[in-house]
Amino acid sequence: MKVLEVRGLTKYFNGQKVLDDLNFALNEGEVLGFLGPNGAGKTTTLKIITGLYRPSAGRVFIAGIDAVADPIKTKGLFGVCTQDFTFNAHYSIEQDLYFYARLYGLSRRAAMEKARRALEWAGLLEHRRKNGDHLSGGMRKKILFARAMINDPPLLLLDEPTTGLDVRARWELWEMIRDLKSRGKSILLTTHYLEEAEQLCDRILIIKRGRLVAEGGPGELRQIVDVARLMTVDLNRQLTLEEKEWLCALPGVKNCKSRGTTVEVALDSSPQQVGDLVQEICRRLQPLNISLREASLEEVFLEVTGRED
Repeated sequence: MKVLEVRGLTKYFNGQKVLDDLNFALNEGEVLGFLGPNGAGKTTTLKIITGLYRPSAGRVFIAGIDAVADPIKTKGLFGVCTQDFTFNAHYSIEQDLYFYARLYGLSRRAAMEKARRALEWAGLLEHRRKNGDHLSGGMRKKILFARAMINDPPLLLLDEPTTGLDVRARWELWEMIRDLKSRGKSILLTTHYLEEAEQLCDRILIIKRGRLVAEGGPGELRQIVDVARLMTVDLNRQLTLEEKEWLCALPGVKNCKSRGTTVEVALDSSPQQVGDLVQEICRRLQPLNISLREASLEEVFLEVTGRED
C-alpha cells in the first residue's frame, strides 16, 4: 500500500524552478531516504507534503487523500520531526506533549494518557516535569519524535533528525526509527549522513536541482552509476601521465584518480576481470599494496550529484 505518493511535483519561486516534475512513492512500513545537496529541493518538498506550501503543479496523496486539494483531511495522517527545537518556556515536556495531543481534538484525559505513553516510548518519563530547554540535544530530539508520534500517524516525516548529535545520541535515535519501522510506520527521512541512510533506509532517492536523478537500494544505486567496486593502489612514487592513461584504458576500469602516491580505481568489472586487472597492475606498476572494497553510498552520491546536466 502506498502511504505517500508524489506525482509531478513542480514548484517555482520568483520565476525560478526549484522542483521539476518530481515523482516518488513511499510504501507501508518502508523507510525512504530522501537525499540531495543543499538547495536540491528537499525542504520545499516536505513543506508541500505538510501543506505549508502549495505546488505550482502536481499532486500529493497521503493514504489516498489528495493533500493539495484537501490538506485539512490529511493533518492527522502524518507527524513531523523538524530540525529546530521549539519549546514553550512555561511548559514541562509533559505539558508540551499534552498540548500537542489536544490539538488533535482529544479529551483532556485521553491527551494526558497519550503524553505519558509518548514519554515512556521516548524513555523520558522521569524527566517529564523538566522544560525542554533544560534537556540535552539528544533528549530534545526524542521529544520531537514523541510529538510526531503523539497521534500515532501512519506517516512520519523526519527532517535531518540526528544533525548535531553525538554518536551515542544518534545511535539511540536510530533505534527509535527502527522501532517505528517495526511497528509498520512509513518514514520519509532526509539526512546529510550517508551512513545513516545506508543503515536505516530500504530505498533511497537522490535529487539534484529539484529533479530525481537516482532511486533504489544502496546496492542498486551502485549498479546505476556502474561503480561496483573501488580499488586502492599504493605506490612508492607518483603515477606518471602515461601510466595513468594506460591504467584508465584497461578493461573493467571506469575511471582512476591519483593523489600523491595513492591511486583510486573505480571498477565495473566481474570478479574474474578483477583478478586479471590486479595481475596487470602488479606487473607494470609494482605496487606496495592493493586493496579492494565496495563503493560506499557517499561515493555513489558524489558520482550522481556531480554529473553534468
